[in-house]
Amino acid sequence: MKITKAKVNNRLTPWLFGRSGAGIVETLIVIIVISIFAVVVIDRYEDVVWEAKKVAIRAELNNLRQAIVLFKITKGRYPESLKELITEHIVAPYKDTLISAKYLEPYSIDKDMNILDPFDLPFAYDHLTGKVRSQKKGFEDW
Repeated sequence: MKITKAKVNNRLTPWLFGRSGAGIVETLIVIIVISIFAVVVIDRYEDVVWEAKKVAIRAELNNLRQAIVLFKITKGRYPESLKELITEHIVAPYKDTLISAKYLEPYSIDKDMNILDPFDLPFAYDHLTGKVRSQKKGFEDW
């Protein structure tokens, strides 16, 4: 069996394989392109995460405020702390039965049962006025 060299009629062949060190140049170009792509993707990812946290904090504040109002209506007072919202139960009629549920099922809590915002900070709560807010800078007035 006779082995012969195949002739390649590709115009790029001399450019790619005809010079020494050409593999290093292409490798560097690929690394640079991947680096640029990674920087753009990581920057965009951080923006998306920040926007998601803003939406989540708005929803959690809304849920907390509704639970506080429901607690005030059923108990006649504001909760002493937000911990009461996740430990106390409300009993309410539904059709022909009574249901029992917590005032609030939080997304995340710490080991001391403090309700955490999306930035992992406990919510600030005033039991005299029933006002709840985030402690994250820039979100205190939400």
